[in-house]
Amino acid sequence: MDIVDTQVHLGPGGAAERLSAMDALGIKSVLVDEWWGGWWGTRPGEPAYRVGGGGIRTTSPTAELASWTHPGRFSYLVRVDPKDPEIRSVVRFARDSNFARALRIATPLPRSELTAFAEGGYNSVFAAASEFGLPIFVSLLGHSELLTRYLEKFPGVKVIIDHCGMPPNMSMVPMIAQLEGLADSKQYWSKLAGAPLDESFEKVLRMATWANVALKWAHAPSRLDAAGYPNDAARPFLRKAIDAFGAERIMWASDVTVNPTGETWAELLYAIKDNPDLSVEERDNILGGSARKWLDWPDLPPSQLAES
Repeated sequence: MDIVDTQVHLGPGGAAERLSAMDALGIKSVLVDEWWGGWWGTRPGEPAYRVGGGGIRTTSPTAELASWTHPGRFSYLVRVDPKDPEIRSVVRFARDSNFARALRIATPLPRSELTAFAEGGYNSVFAAASEFGLPIFVSLLGHSELLTRYLEKFPGVKVIIDHCGMPPNMSMVPMIAQLEGLADSKQYWSKLAGAPLDESFEKVLRMATWANVALKWAHAPSRLDAAGYPNDAARPFLRKAIDAFGAERIMWASDVTVNPTGETWAELLYAIKDNPDLSVEERDNILGGSARKWLDWPDLPPSQLAES
């Protein structure tokens, strides 16, 4: 079975251990969002630096080395910042890379970034993605509807909504409020986290009307109040997502490196792989086929994988 995990974080020296675990679990490929444990560009020695008027430009040295050393097993995404004065060049370089598969926007904190997103402040990123043909993963923490203006303006860009499109759960609110640091942070995020799950998920399902939008099935245990293998409580939501998007527009990600509910990599995988509600075709798409298609990531033959 061709299994692709579309979000794993990786830091210095972690590729060999990650590859061993992949082999043990039967995971053929992972998409790396390089992260060394801090907030990008805020600590000396991290693989990011400040540019222009406060923009942050990330690099992916560990992921690039892993991708070159083990082609077919690792690829990576590039986090982008619209405040980068060379954003078009950054995206072009990503397009020209052998192993960069996508861009990523993570806007929610501080909330001024959400406001900027809502007002079109990310047009430069979408314009570059449209010009150079790269998909964009977007994390909006329960504000998926804000994508509409970009989908209308840039209909050729493939957009993948992160983390089931859902708000944070209530246990994450203190951390988010502390990070954001506004007077009303706790109140704002508590209201969002406390909304009925069906109501919040319905906002996500409405985005399925756009054929160029896909859904990353990540953090379902925490975002859908389904902690504990096999995450049974998430299954009705996954069925609704399949009915709305189609399995060919849903891709699995473990994000096991920062999983707040504590399931192992194997448990996160087998919660999908052994889900009796899925057909063989649905399972194949969610666990690998959708990622291959949306990320333009060919499945290398076994002989080439063995050589890596």
